[in-house]
Amino acid sequence: MRQTNILSVIGLVGAACTFAQPAVQGVVVDPAGGAVVGARVECAGRQTRTAADGRFLIAGVAECEARIEAPGFETKQVKLVASQPVRVQLELAALTERVVVSATRREASLEETGLAGDVLTRADLALRQFPGIGDLLRELPGTHVTRYGRPGSLTQVFTRGGQRTATLVLLDGVPLNDPGGEINLATLSTAFLDRVEVVRGPGSALFGAEASSGVIQLFTQRGDPERSLPRTRLSYERGSFSTDRWIAGLSGAAGARLDYSLGAEQFHTAGEFPNDFFRNTYGTANIGLRLSSATQLRGLLRGGDAALGTPGQVGYGLINYDARQLTRDWLASLRLDDVRSAHYAQRASFGYHRLRDLYIDNGVGGPYRVAALVRDVEQPVRRVYLVGLVHPDLPPSAIPPGTRLVRRDVTLFPSDPYLWRASRARAGYEGSLTTSRGATLFGYEYERHEGLVTSRDVARDNHGVFAYHQQTVGGRVFLSGGLRMERSSAFGVKWAPRAAASIRLASQHGPLSDTFLRLSAGRGITEPSLIQNYARDPWFVGNLALRPERTTSVDAGLVQTWLERRLRTEVSVFDSSFRDLIVFVFLPWPEPSTWRNIEASRARGLEISAQARVVASLLVTGQYTHMRTRITQSSSPNSLFTGVGQELARRPRNSGSLTLSWTPRRFLFQTGAVLMGERQDNDLFGVTRNPGYQNVYAALSWRGPGRLAPYIRVENLLNARYHEVLGYSNLARSVTGGVRLEW
Repeated sequence: MRQTNILSVIGLVGAACTFAQPAVQGVVVDPAGGAVVGARVECAGRQTRTAADGRFLIAGVAECEARIEAPGFETKQVKLVASQPVRVQLELAALTERVVVSATRREASLEETGLAGDVLTRADLALRQFPGIGDLLRELPGTHVTRYGRPGSLTQVFTRGGQRTATLVLLDGVPLNDPGGEINLATLSTAFLDRVEVVRGPGSALFGAEASSGVIQLFTQRGDPERSLPRTRLSYERGSFSTDRWIAGLSGAAGARLDYSLGAEQFHTAGEFPNDFFRNTYGTANIGLRLSSATQLRGLLRGGDAALGTPGQVGYGLINYDARQLTRDWLASLRLDDVRSAHYAQRASFGYHRLRDLYIDNGVGGPYRVAALVRDVEQPVRRVYLVGLVHPDLPPSAIPPGTRLVRRDVTLFPSDPYLWRASRARAGYEGSLTTSRGATLFGYEYERHEGLVTSRDVARDNHGVFAYHQQTVGGRVFLSGGLRMERSSAFGVKWAPRAAASIRLASQHGPLSDTFLRLSAGRGITEPSLIQNYARDPWFVGNLALRPERTTSVDAGLVQTWLERRLRTEVSVFDSSFRDLIVFVFLPWPEPSTWRNIEASRARGLEISAQARVVASLLVTGQYTHMRTRITQSSSPNSLFTGVGQELARRPRNSGSLTLSWTPRRFLFQTGAVLMGERQDNDLFGVTRNPGYQNVYAALSWRGPGRLAPYIRVENLLNARYHEVLGYSNLARSVTGGVRLEW
């Protein structure tokens, strides 16, 4: 009894102390007056979520400017004062205006730039539980991603039919591509990104000699300069194939001048097959220093280390038990932004990226005896389809009519360790002059490319000068265009122009909100790789006379928003031609083989996309791409794979995706499907066609009480088996569960 009385007194004293503190409180409701459960309320660096009745209370705060946000509703700013409870009504969210930097190197809406593109915000990444970059790009129109098997394997992107080297990927303005355009997306995570921007079409006028068919820019998360208390984020997940992933982050501000965002992540999986492991570890730091009200210095550091087993064509039973790849990746950047006046701003920047890959294969695999039944089709051009794998000793009587048996003996021989090292240092200046009707951007960039090629250190220099202008006419016509001169110590001088126009045809008329017609045309270039320029081997040599590959593209689109921006539709058509494509040419002995500008191709396509907010908690998006590609010049014109008239490899004629996001109360649920059509490919059996496939996923998380958020994710929900690249099997169904903690 005595103990009970003591506890009661302690409880009363604690309650009295709590109520003696100032506190802000209120209730959050929807337009119909119903309680909004789980809305996030942030006030004076503290945060809480609304309860089942929509109410919230934050103790220890006398007055603040609060930010209130909930999925499906417009974010609202409201002033809170202690002892004055408020009723906050949130409005249903319209589809967000897609503001990009990658289109014109300054903030502008995609509709006004006259270019095709997409923007994925941090909220989009969170719904998908922060997947790899490649998985995000699969769901966008005009971008096709291929992966050589399971997570960690070589992952490439093709934009609007362009080469795998024709899409420039940047992290906060620093190119991640190897000199010459090669990019492997396998190790790029979205865990510490604030947004992802994708612009389809030539971007060399602004970004130089790798943005031939498109630009993908990743923006890292920054610390909140208004938040004095650090925000901490921890998460851990575990799933099929001994997969685990941990993430740790810390962000905030120190005083009025310094903000920071620090993070680290590690992903590990044993994989489905022998020697199928993948481990990826990296850390990132984004630090901003406000030198004055008009000048800010920002630095970014990122370092990564990855190890990958490469079992090879496991889909055909060919397993390399020994081969592996070790990767190290470093990036650093420093940027000074300075606003001189209301009309002029300038930026000076420096960036450095270095990639080191070591390939090791010491063992012998096989010999393997494999066989397949294939089917030949002669029209419209000759193609070879895989019917199925069979036993090598299949008797002739068991071969179905219309098919033929192909046998192969394969031995996987060891090789000497191969080291690839390449780096890119970039320094530049850009200025922006704005008026009431437009803006002019101009600048200069210098790049130094270095690498280890056939055991020799090589280097080249690039200089780029560009100017770009945007103009508004009558508030309804938006014009933009520019030109870049790129001078290389390897290929000389090349020019890259681009022009675009966007016309607002209608606005706020009945169910219509806005109607934009956009037109654009441009030229992009992709410079030769270091090995294509500088290789010196007894069997092959580089070619300093190589010209950059060229892309010439025209594009037209109609963008329509409906029902007060609850529905957005976009239809685009494009026509791109690719010239001076570089190909390896075998020459008669004793002349060493080399690379030459020989091949050419063309891509024409239709892109349709739609996004609809059905109700506050339900968002549906979908896209479809139809693309016809054709090789028009080839070094092997009669080849079944790369001959004249054949389609470009791994660019499907039909592809699409569908996504549904549902956010009722405390739950976040997303499910989606990626649909891929038949496409050109090749393998050891002489097969040239890869059948289509579908991949369905689902992700569910729960905003629990306090800071805890458990979640579960299922990849390849229907357990479909397919090859994105012939011979390299995909991963079977996998289930992953985890928990995220933020405060």
